[in-house]
Amino acid sequence: MQTAWALRTTVEPPAADWPLEISRLFGVSLLTARLLAARGFSSESEIRKYLYPKLEDLAEPFLVPGIPEAVEIVRKHLRLKNPILIHGDYDADGITASAVLVRAFKKLGAEPLAFIPHRLRHGYGLTRAGIDFARDRGAQLMITVDCGITAHEPLAEARAAGIDVIITDHHQISPLGVPPASAIIHPLLDDAGLPFRDLSAVGLAFKLAQALLGEDSYDLLDLAALGTVGDMAPLQGENRMLVKHGLEALERGGNLGLKILAETAKLRAPMTASHLGYVLGPRINASGRVDSADNALQLLISGNAREARSLAGLLEEENKLRQKLERDAAAEAVRKVEREVNFNRDRLIVVWDAGWHPGVVGIVASRLVEKFYRPAVVIGLDGNGGGRGSARSIAGFNIHQALMRVSDLLVECGGHEQAAGLKIRAENLELFRSRLNEAAAALMDPSALVKNFHIDCELRLSDITAEWIREILLLEPFGIGAPKPLFLTRGLRIKDKPAAWGRESLKFWVEQEANVLEAVWSRPRPFPWAECGPVDAVYTVEMNRWNGMELPRLEIRDLKPTS
Repeated sequence: MQTAWALRTTVEPPAADWPLEISRLFGVSLLTARLLAARGFSSESEIRKYLYPKLEDLAEPFLVPGIPEAVEIVRKHLRLKNPILIHGDYDADGITASAVLVRAFKKLGAEPLAFIPHRLRHGYGLTRAGIDFARDRGAQLMITVDCGITAHEPLAEARAAGIDVIITDHHQISPLGVPPASAIIHPLLDDAGLPFRDLSAVGLAFKLAQALLGEDSYDLLDLAALGTVGDMAPLQGENRMLVKHGLEALERGGNLGLKILAETAKLRAPMTASHLGYVLGPRINASGRVDSADNALQLLISGNAREARSLAGLLEEENKLRQKLERDAAAEAVRKVEREVNFNRDRLIVVWDAGWHPGVVGIVASRLVEKFYRPAVVIGLDGNGGGRGSARSIAGFNIHQALMRVSDLLVECGGHEQAAGLKIRAENLELFRSRLNEAAAALMDPSALVKNFHIDCELRLSDITAEWIREILLLEPFGIGAPKPLFLTRGLRIKDKPAAWGRESLKFWVEQEANVLEAVWSRPRPFPWAECGPVDAVYTVEMNRWNGMELPRLEIRDLKPTS
């Protein structure tokens, strides 16, 4: 993997002493003020809104395309007391979005039905199974979340059955156009009005709940935060506000099921976006990955503590199974890449195997991207001549666009610029690998294969204190589109031989001018430890809480010998 380092270019400041002014205005250290300036903040109001967003800053929900029409339809069916079905999806975004609408409709006095497709029995998205479920239970209104925008045939069946359908989806719209529906809530349908268009499915569900409930929707913010982070939506604009306020709601107790799930996972305050993305989200996802997602949905809508504890325990066990399936598949996938992929020829990775559970292929694809920094497609074969796969990409390469160039080889395909899902016949796999790499060669700039680290500030080890790290928490939440601050320190001495730490990490100590700090490097790339002298390090900082103490620690992202 090639890497490149670059210090962020600070935008033209409003004054030469802008960091000093930031420090004075917000009572932060000059180091944190420099960080804000490096991130491009150029006005007091901009910084204040970023650090202290208010719920009244949330966009008017009726600006979202489709919500005005959807609200009229919902109110009509509520008035007539018609059965209403929420049709979700089996990942964290789809499950939390379903929970938001189930809880919202209960606040409105309804008792909505809910249907989450089974990954293996039903497949992805809105299918005939969902339509049959609605029809068999007499539903007069069906609201899809995280699916439906490409489901032309099932929606035609729903219309023929006399069922009103409201689609809430954020996936790419098919070249065939939008399907027949009573209303479509989709952020890309209208170019006017909506100030932020990167909402996930749970974000759209929350906006519909906000339109129906007003401020009573705010106790759904913790669910909105979990789904937003789980879907890897950019933590900017509206998404950042949902996650920041959702984390605060979660710390206050919030959703009963989430509170008990956090206790089961032994999470402690302060809650961060990392806890959502790496602890709670995987437990919600695990349910739909290895079996039915119904347990996860029931946990998030439960009002009974005993039931919630039982369901949280089940999710904990399902997550352990998911982790084992993932570890085994990832190890074999890496071996396949090393045997089968020629990186002098291939721009992206395509691997498949009959032993890989379709519920973990997306995670395995992410692991391959992380290790090799190439777009990756991982496919689990089903034993019946077919396979289900997931694709993950790198910055600057639209994997969905590439897949559309070989769509004639696929049974199904849908997704985003950075992630997609697909179904394929086994006999097409070799041709698929070849043609997809041809498409990647045509679409990808070779510079995209260099992993770039955008460094916020250069520091000395003496700058890093526990007090300063606590100050950086003001900039939370961190995630996609709002990465943790990245720092550079040159001329470090590694004090001792790195030791294994956990399954895939190394731990060691670094020294500069008598200052010594602990460092951890997760999934390290090969590095010449034996012969290296001083090193330059790119890293984030964290607080290591151990034995009642709080000590700074470096999370290494990349190392190079000092030149």
